[in-house]
Amino acid sequence: MKQVTVEILGVKLSAALLNHKVARKYDGGLKKVIEAANKASECASGADGIEMQCNAVIGFLDDIFGPGSAKKVLGEDTDLLTCLDAWEDLVELYEKQVDPILKQRTKVLKEKFEKNGDA
Repeated sequence: MKQVTVEILGVKLSAALLNHKVARKYDGGLKKVIEAANKASECASGADGIEMQCNAVIGFLDDIFGPGSAKKVLGEDTDLLTCLDAWEDLVELYEKQVDPILKQRTKVLKEKFEKNGDA
């Protein structure tokens, strides 16, 4: 499977982001982080809420890009603001990093097709 390389907080990671199974995991991961954020607001302890949200982002990174990916991006010890920054990059991943690759590839293929006079 072809891997797509993207950057999360300036760290390059690769995954088969254009495989339908991985794309489904990505969609599910987005929902899990949102659910964790909603539940975190109900925690009696602020520390518990922070941990819940950070763990959701860590799990999402590791699920999509492989075990240990979260540590590459976030470091050994992290905080909620860093996790939210990573989350923002993940939310915008397809729009800002994957879709432009597809558009460029489609453009090149279209030009090749038209050059051959088959259009």
